[in-house]
Amino acid sequence: MATFDYQFGLTVITPSKQDNREGEKIAAFRTLVEKTITSEIMKLSIFPSKKEVAVFIMQFFLSKKDYDTRDVDNMSKTVMDCLKGKLYIDDVQVRTLLVSKKVSPRVPSNFIFVGIRELHGETDIDVVKSMLMQQAITLYQTSIK
Repeated sequence: MATFDYQFGLTVITPSKQDNREGEKIAAFRTLVEKTITSEIMKLSIFPSKKEVAVFIMQFFLSKKDYDTRDVDNMSKTVMDCLKGKLYIDDVQVRTLLVSKKVSPRVPSNFIFVGIRELHGETDIDVVKSMLMQQAITLYQTSIK
């Protein structure tokens, strides 16, 4: 199970950075993120981190229609822009980005969860260490023959 250096949640749908019609929603989302995290992260000496980080984003949707029409890559761009300068200095520090979307009876509302973890040296998140890395290496080794 991943542990986070910082996590927060908001009862909203993340607006899409790529949708010009959502400009006002993006500004409101940015303000909400700042109000939510600024006072908390100022107490934590590691932020903004200067190290590589892993960022986790999980967006829950109340409606299947919203779920079906939202792209995880566009949501992640909005979130990443809101975190830059607060939880890390620049996007180049993000080594791993895990983004998921769900409709779940266990979270019966629109809700976004964001977690961040500093990475130290070669350590990485469990899913990268245990699954992605091994499968990538195996595929590489079998494809170069």
